[in-house]
Amino acid sequence: MSAIDIGVSGLLAFQRSLDVTAHNISNVATDGYSRQRAEMTPTGAQFLSDSYYGNGVQVATVRRSYDRFVTAEMWGQTAAQWSLQTYADMTQRVGAPLADASSSLQGALSDYYAAVRAVAASPQDASARQVALSSMQTLSTRVHTLDSALASLDQEVNGRIAATVSQISALATQIADVNARIAAAGTAPPNDLLDSRDRMIGELATKTAVQVVPQPDGTVNVLVGTGQSVVTGTQAFTLVTGANLYDPSRPEIYHAGSSGSAAVTEQLTGGELGGLLDFRRQVLDPARASIGRIVTGVAIAGNAQHRLGLDAYGALGGDLWADMSGVARVLGSSANTGTGVVNASIADVAGLSDSRYRLARDAGGYTLTRLNDGTVFNLASFPGTPETVDGVTLSLASGAMAVGDSFLVDPTGDAARQFRLAITDPGRLALAGPVRSAAGNGNTGSGLIGAPTTLSLPTPPGDLLNPVTITFTSPTTFDVTGSGAGLPALGVTYDPAAGATVAFNGWSVRLDGNPAPGDVFTVAPNVGGSGDGRNAQALAGQESKQILEGGRASALNSYAGLLARVGSAGQQARIGADARQALVDQARSAREAVSGVNLDEEAANLVQLQQAYQAASQVIAISQTLFASLINAVAN
Repeated sequence: MSAIDIGVSGLLAFQRSLDVTAHNISNVATDGYSRQRAEMTPTGAQFLSDSYYGNGVQVATVRRSYDRFVTAEMWGQTAAQWSLQTYADMTQRVGAPLADASSSLQGALSDYYAAVRAVAASPQDASARQVALSSMQTLSTRVHTLDSALASLDQEVNGRIAATVSQISALATQIADVNARIAAAGTAPPNDLLDSRDRMIGELATKTAVQVVPQPDGTVNVLVGTGQSVVTGTQAFTLVTGANLYDPSRPEIYHAGSSGSAAVTEQLTGGELGGLLDFRRQVLDPARASIGRIVTGVAIAGNAQHRLGLDAYGALGGDLWADMSGVARVLGSSANTGTGVVNASIADVAGLSDSRYRLARDAGGYTLTRLNDGTVFNLASFPGTPETVDGVTLSLASGAMAVGDSFLVDPTGDAARQFRLAITDPGRLALAGPVRSAAGNGNTGSGLIGAPTTLSLPTPPGDLLNPVTITFTSPTTFDVTGSGAGLPALGVTYDPAAGATVAFNGWSVRLDGNPAPGDVFTVAPNVGGSGDGRNAQALAGQESKQILEGGRASALNSYAGLLARVGSAGQQARIGADARQALVDQARSAREAVSGVNLDEEAANLVQLQQAYQAASQVIAISQTLFASLINAVAN
């Protein structure tokens, strides 16, 4: 090959290198672009006489500057950051209505108990009764307002989950399409296609955590979750949303793979989708259940106390709030093959948690799994005998569960929606104590009887109002006469130094002092007790009564704990998101150091290539001059 041909090869090679450099400069602001370099190799040498002589240069390929490990790190940090950011943003939206004065239960609960305390001081005042009833209605309305806000947020989360799943499937299809184009490109690296695919995978990482596995033909397999493939070579396996096995209104995520469709909701992590799923599972569902637990406790404890009082009409109190013992939802799986119908009822509000449960039958028997921490309870007596776990009693109402059948048990997640005031007439507020005590007018001793305390409703409830007489037969013995369980009771021992507590028909009363033989004390219905606010005082006392969380928290304490948990979860997620953002920026900088376009470097390359191009041109010019001189010499 002549020097002219060698010079031409240099011109062509440097021209192509200039084209690559110009391409780099033009894409300096293109997101995800990887710097390209023309890789030159010598043209095959030619053997002449006793030596090999070079034949110039050629561009072997144009290759991008790329490190797949650095890029994979950036994708992983991106998925984690998006998950935490989504979790933090959504948690903040739960905390806002929980703490806002217009929707928070804290103020409404305090106002309710304050109004009951106020009416206890003047129970005969019709206006005070109306104020108390209005405060109760305000509490009911506030509960529904808060529950409605959280229910709307739940619907939004469900919609965003469905939309994100659709975006993931669309990206998987696009990646598979680019894979096909890359595989058809041959041995030369299609750099712009490779960058385009990386950008799509990077966008996919904002939706869910991904694992990318390169293949020998240049394609990649993309996995999500615990190894579910959404892209295998040129084929896409999409994610879709469908009905939950237990609750059709709650979207379940399914993987439409080569071996069929399978639910993968619990396996998906990272990205916006992982953040939404974690938020719903760890914050929203427990918050709604916790609110339900609080109002269930308020209602059940309030009803129990209200039934122990007398209303303005002289009748025993009924339910103050709607009966919440049956608020637990039991949802059977659509895959069940048995005929079993399971009931759940609230047996002990102190034992309630803020978790859902899964009741299942397998070959070994019946188990109940607490879903928030995975604790498994073996139900040894079920279904023959009802069993109580965490304050919820489970029973088989009818039919039989087949092996493999399961039920979702949601004790209080729907309780806030069902919470409501059961009375509308202020006169039906049972504010008075049902019975009162009195000492006989003819008593000669120094014996004293205290005000009776109502403990519980007897069976039948009407026995609470039965008159009972206590007659001392000696200074150390007395008889109790009347009707009801355990009556009459004769010859009861009495110690004047210690006194005695007498309890019958659901009440108890204290005797003290030194009664004389023949002294009489009575416990009788509180007829006309319009000025008696003893039961209202007991109802107001429930403000500080620790009825929840194993008997360690009052309703207000439990709500304050909910506020603290949600606030702490949001703050931790926010801190984590900020920390992850720093790692994302660091990973992005590491990628830019490898793949980013540096204009100073490209400018230096332009100068170098310009000089090389001019030198190759000069080789051609000199070769042409030599050739012309040779022709002239021969011609002469």
